Amino acid sequence: MVRPGSLGPEALRLLTDYRDELGAEAGGLRNRLHADLSVLVPGYQAGKVRLASAVGRQRALSAVSAHPGVRSDLVHRRLRQLEALEDEMAELEECIERLVTERATALTTIIGVGALTAARILGRTGDPVRFRSAAAFAMACGVAPIPASSGYTRRHRLNRGGDRQLNRALHTVALVQSRSDPRAQAYIAHKRAEGKSYREAIRCLKRQLADIVYRALQAPAREDLTT
Repeated sequence: MVRPGSLGPEALRLLTDYRDELGAEAGGLRNRLHADLSVLVPGYQAGKVRLASAVGRQRALSAVSAHPGVRSDLVHRRLRQLEALEDEMAELEECIERLVTERATALTTIIGVGALTAARILGRTGDPVRFRSAAAFAMACGVAPIPASSGYTRRHRLNRGGDRQLNRALHTVALVQSRSDPRAQAYIAHKRAEGKSYREAIRCLKRQLADIVYRALQAPAREDLTT
């Protein structure tokens, strides 16, 4: 695994992209295993185990041991593959966390920004100087509404451009804050009171978060941006 050192944004981008590939592969394996276990083990659907955990995988292994056959053998093989993937993801996430800690970025002071999200943002933005303003950064993230006014009618349309990984990172932060940050909850409630749907309110929150993230990218290391 990559050792922490003077690695730049490209390294973080490559590592987070690889982590996403492993996650997608693991997700596909879990889906296949759930399907096999539903056939092999009567009543499995009612108490479906959590295959992302070692305890859950051991429970699944015990359940199929009483049902020998080709399908059971394949379940054993897939469980071993999943175990290896989960171990590799855990090792990779530890490496990414060390790299982010080494950079001492202010991003991690933002509620909802963990090491993986911070790495994704740092890897995708590169040198923040290339963004001339917070508005330019928001546009690059695909969270700035695009003006679509006509005559006396003023309106905006959804921005479907920008870097989708940066957009995804902001979406993750918005969802975390909507569940755990009273300020974000109050903001969403205010937008809902204006007649916006929950999804629209989350989009508005993402636009506000883009400004906060932009400040974090420009800020000295470890500057607290939670207020």
